[in-house]
Amino acid sequence: MFYGWRVVSGAFVSQMFVVGFFSYAVSLLTQPVRDEFGASLEQVMYGLTLGTLLGLVSTPLVGVLVDRLSIRWLMTTGMMFLGSSLWLLANTHSITQYVIVFGVSFAFSMSLVGPLTGSAAISRWFTASRGRALGVAAIGTSVGGACIPALLSWWIEEDGWRNALENMALVITVPGLMFVMLTIRGRPEDVDMLPEKDTSTQLGDEQKAFTLKQIILTSTYWFMGLSVGLLLSSFLSILTNITPYATLLGHSKEEAFSLIISLASAGLIGKLVFGYSVDRTNPKINFWVTQALVLTGFLILSFEPAYPLMILAMVLMGFATGGIMPVWGVMLVKAFGLSSFGRAMGAMGALVTLCIMPGYSIVGRLFDSTGSYSIALWLLSGVIVLCALLLIPLELEGSNKQN
Repeated sequence: MFYGWRVVSGAFVSQMFVVGFFSYAVSLLTQPVRDEFGASLEQVMYGLTLGTLLGLVSTPLVGVLVDRLSIRWLMTTGMMFLGSSLWLLANTHSITQYVIVFGVSFAFSMSLVGPLTGSAAISRWFTASRGRALGVAAIGTSVGGACIPALLSWWIEEDGWRNALENMALVITVPGLMFVMLTIRGRPEDVDMLPEKDTSTQLGDEQKAFTLKQIILTSTYWFMGLSVGLLLSSFLSILTNITPYATLLGHSKEEAFSLIISLASAGLIGKLVFGYSVDRTNPKINFWVTQALVLTGFLILSFEPAYPLMILAMVLMGFATGGIMPVWGVMLVKAFGLSSFGRAMGAMGALVTLCIMPGYSIVGRLFDSTGSYSIALWLLSGVIVLCALLLIPLELEGSNKQN
């Protein structure tokens, strides 16, 4: 078996833990933390807001390190940091402590063991099937979206949220860390091997390295970054509130959990489909499809629908967001080349972070003011339309020319 698939498995596991927790399972903590500290929803959401703010520093920094240092050791450090920070989070004694620890953990864990590092390693190993490999690795987020909330929900019911976080920390620090160490290799030459063979010319693969300044001065950086960032901001701010939204509409905790499972399961299929598709068709078209499906899901949810329609909305959104990472990864390589992948994704990650940062608090503030999520869903539906419009002037083939 081609060694690159071992690297894919390591990225799969790391994304399973970090994205499975921070994107899918975190909403399960919202109500227990509010009850524990007597906090408002907006206060709890400040943890996510702080994490995205700190991501303005962590993401570009790690992006530069990815192009210069060993990705294996960056990801090993990240797994250790994730486990220890969740242990600290379990032992906080005020909402202020909770917000600070959560924010720091979120920012640096996502940067070190999230899509940035894993996608960079995979892109160096694969050529013709790069989108497919990125899609398979991204399935880890869907598996994490099913497994991590299930584990956390069970542990919360059995032992409370503090013990649940301590248990999660142990799982991440022992088997998770060991698997990443054994599988991740940042470059084929690290193990005296060559990348995947491909007779075709991969646009951007051998492009001369961009500096951070050159990346930021390209129009591609702004059009692509804003489109990705606003889409993720809209999706994540709703996802982190889906459990309280479902319970507000009268659904049980088990039904709310099933919504998360439906989204994660659909995301698994979406990653495979979009990963295969982006290797063969225009990445912009693939990204427009993801945006259209998220928009449809938001519009369904905005009408406070019956449970079957909520399931449909989550399936559409899950399938769509499954395509974000493989499509984004391929677009970045086409635009900036492999030698600049870390810097490009890190720099664009800062812009994405700026877009994501206000989303959580805005949704929390609108809910606290109105007692409903409908206004937030209509507002974010308009944001999705803007995301699609930003892709119209994006020219990937022309962006390889440095300014």
